[in-house]
Amino acid sequence: MRRLLALLQSRLSTKFVLFTLLLLIIIQAAGFLIVRETVDRHVRAQSSESIAVSERIWEQFLTQVHDRLQEGAEVLSADFGFRSAVASRDEKTIASALVNSSERIGASVAILVNPQWELQASSSQHSMTSKSLDVLIHHLAESHSNNDNADLIAIYDGQPTQFVWAPVRAPRVVGHVLMGFTIQESRIQDASELADVDMALLTNDGNSIKVLASAPKFYDYFADHISPAYFSDRGQRELTIDDETYVTVTQGMEVIGGDISIVFMESLTQASARFNLLADQYLIITGAGVLIFGLLIIWLSNRVTHPLVALTKATSALEKGDFHADIGGFERHDEIGVLARSFDGMRTSISDQQAKIKQLAYYDPLTSLPNLINFRTHVQQAIESQQYDRVSIITINLDRFKQVNDVLGYEMGDNILKATANRITAIDCIEPDQVARVSGDEFSILVLPNCTSNMDVAKALQNALREPMEIDDTQIDLSSSIGIASWPDDVADCNNLINASQLAMYSAKARKEEIVEYREDLVTSAPENLGLLSELRRAVRQNELRVFLQPKVDTRSHEAVAAEALIRWEHPENGMVAPYRFVPFAEQTGFVRELTKWMIREIAKNWHALQPETGMLRISVNLSTRDLMTSGLPEFLHDVLERYQVPASGMCLEITESAIMDDPKFAEQTLAKLSAMGFRLSIDDFGTGYSSLGYLKRLPVNELKVDQSFVFGMIENPNDLVIVQSTIDLAHNLGLDVVAEGVETVEMYEALSQLGCEEAQGYLISRPMPMEEFKAWRQDWSLKQASSDHPVFS
Repeated sequence: MRRLLALLQSRLSTKFVLFTLLLLIIIQAAGFLIVRETVDRHVRAQSSESIAVSERIWEQFLTQVHDRLQEGAEVLSADFGFRSAVASRDEKTIASALVNSSERIGASVAILVNPQWELQASSSQHSMTSKSLDVLIHHLAESHSNNDNADLIAIYDGQPTQFVWAPVRAPRVVGHVLMGFTIQESRIQDASELADVDMALLTNDGNSIKVLASAPKFYDYFADHISPAYFSDRGQRELTIDDETYVTVTQGMEVIGGDISIVFMESLTQASARFNLLADQYLIITGAGVLIFGLLIIWLSNRVTHPLVALTKATSALEKGDFHADIGGFERHDEIGVLARSFDGMRTSISDQQAKIKQLAYYDPLTSLPNLINFRTHVQQAIESQQYDRVSIITINLDRFKQVNDVLGYEMGDNILKATANRITAIDCIEPDQVARVSGDEFSILVLPNCTSNMDVAKALQNALREPMEIDDTQIDLSSSIGIASWPDDVADCNNLINASQLAMYSAKARKEEIVEYREDLVTSAPENLGLLSELRRAVRQNELRVFLQPKVDTRSHEAVAAEALIRWEHPENGMVAPYRFVPFAEQTGFVRELTKWMIREIAKNWHALQPETGMLRISVNLSTRDLMTSGLPEFLHDVLERYQVPASGMCLEITESAIMDDPKFAEQTLAKLSAMGFRLSIDDFGTGYSSLGYLKRLPVNELKVDQSFVFGMIENPNDLVIVQSTIDLAHNLGLDVVAEGVETVEMYEALSQLGCEEAQGYLISRPMPMEEFKAWRQDWSLKQASSDHPVFS
């Protein structure tokens, strides 16, 4: 019973069972109704046919009675003594003969008339003065003149009476014998038994109505319901008598002295009784069939839906990242088994793919060290574990690495980075999973209280990296800039701890110092940051900022369908200031929120002017971590769009993975609001960090942007190609589009197109350009593509 209830609670199985049973019941009910209707028509037709037969039997019955009575009349008229008495007008003998003859053959009256049809004698003295007899004799006289010796029925003394007559010859006709026989109820009963239908004879002589019936209930019915109008209403009707339905046919008869109707009745109730029994049996069989069929359907549904329920549970587990949920159904050889095996294959493939993505995403492929997101996780865990009263980060940047890389080549640069990683991990109290390569030539080390002191570790690192490196018979001398920050002394959380150590490192590099420990005044005391905040405020007020656009091209149609908005600063004294010189500072100080607002207003203000004649150009704007964590962001965007009448779908908001993971719950709520408003959402620099698939599936994003660091090396580095391909496959499996940034060669573009990447962005297509030049560039680009079957880059 529990399995039955559980099955009925399953939506698919319930629909399957109910639909099948409903279909069966409908078919059975339709069949029953059709059979019932057919039976009803058949019964009525059979009843009508029985009545038609009974009408003919009644006529034959009257004819047979007429012939028998006629024979009796002719015997009397041929009797010699009777003829002699008639010829001699012996009234006494005539009367005696009429009485004896009528008694012998059961006639109710016997009459003698002369050749002129005048009454001479009667077996009943009463009839000698009967007016109805005068009418009858008059009618017989007319019939005789027409040589009509047909059956005669008359209402004689209020009773239906059948009359016959015969001439008396001696040898000429000396008179006529007329004999009448009252139609008794017994004759109606005999006729009813012979015809196998019920009958009733109704008479009306103008004074009263009488009923003769084959059964008392018919007598009672007609005695209560009959009226003179009934005799003029002929034809077929249905009557209900004693809770039985009868088909009746009323037939009028030609009579003398009033009206007579004969009613033939066939019981539909009795005629349908045997069919009703069959109908009851049909319903019982149908009910049993539905019950048995229902149990079979439930069993079959369980066979079909149980594996599907297991697959559904496995899908839910897969969504949550559990790749070990039991599926079952492998042993089946039907389509369900094929589905289960295919699903398990897909599960294994996704599991392997995710494991590969995690490996590539968590670790730097060059040095095999953890990357930034992996390192951030370790730092966060160390802080949240509450096992340590101090958690520190040392950030190292190699001095002059760019020059060495440019002079000796990228391969030598890669070897230097590998050697640097080996030297760092070889230092005592530093475990390999506590070291991360966070950018090109930048490393961060997690230092826990089990080490001596931060400064001792920093000096050990400095000494290790100061030693010359022998690589490919080339001796390399490098120095390093080191920054140190600690929790909770310097900052209050993980992200600020990493930023603080980087800021200390940048300060060391700017001041030409080897080691700098973080201080709060570093934010404003760094030489390149002195007065920067006030200058940025002035730049916003005096409109020194500029919007540059870098186009995005659809890799299938090769049309420029979107563009990324990038901020530039045209300083009145220093000229164009590169973004890296002020954007990181703006993010650290929180002023990036003002820059973002300025950028969004400028894009909205110029959005309509940038649109092509056909279609829609989508403009992407980057949101920083601080932007995403601002509670009033959705309201601000709504006000700007409403002011400039820009559709939300005309803008794409790009968010980095780290911005989402800083406060996933708040980020998810904000992104849900932005998505509901109609904005297209994109995860920028995907692959440099790592957000769980659970968050990625729940977030209402529309696209992923593959970081240019992977796109750069995808042609020559198989690992980068795997990351790009896996990212594209992952995005498509989640229903997302993919944008690749940093596309600089035709080979990259064609490879991305073959991998299914929807859009490409990079110097191959165009460098970022002033917003005012973009529309002309787009028109020129469209003309070039229209003139060739292949993308044209120039």
